[in-house]
Amino acid sequence: MRQRDTPVRRAQHFYTPPPSSRPDAWDLVPPAERVWRWYEQQMQRRVAPPAGTLIGASIYARINHGRWVGDCPCGSAQVVTPDDPRFACPECGYGWARVVFPQKPELAEAEVAARAPHERNWWHDDDSTAWDRPRPPRPGKDPGPPEDPAPAEPTPAEPQPEEPAPEEPVAGPKGGRR
Repeated sequence: MRQRDTPVRRAQHFYTPPPSSRPDAWDLVPPAERVWRWYEQQMQRRVAPPAGTLIGASIYARINHGRWVGDCPCGSAQVVTPDDPRFACPECGYGWARVVFPQKPELAEAEVAARAPHERNWWHDDDSTAWDRPRPPRPGKDPGPPEDPAPAEPTPAEPQPEEPAPEEPVAGPKGGRR
């Protein structure tokens, strides 16, 4: 399979049942809720998805290393999908929020398809808060790399070795000369 044939991963392809279960065991679980099943299986503890939706809360989806990701305010992240644009965090319990995808997610996926997997990154145009989004330098705010400052005072010259004194005869242990 060629690199460009590897699709951007979505929640329904990322969160899968453990090998001990049938591959279709989670087919009836909505993709946004699979993270909860996966989290339970990985962490070996019970967690329950939130019961309600956070009114007005939304999270921008982005492509990170070839996966659709939603970032929680707590710093955690989950793989998301445009097929079920909801997000809830099993780490901190952040309730269900709407995930904002581009109008045509396939175009964003096509934009990154030819890149190496670790370079398959894309950010929503309206998301100005993405912590890892590359940003152009701001005039007056980001001066760029610091220049080598000129020294405040001249650097002292290195001392030159003095001419050695002519050798003088030295008395030895028995008063003799060397």
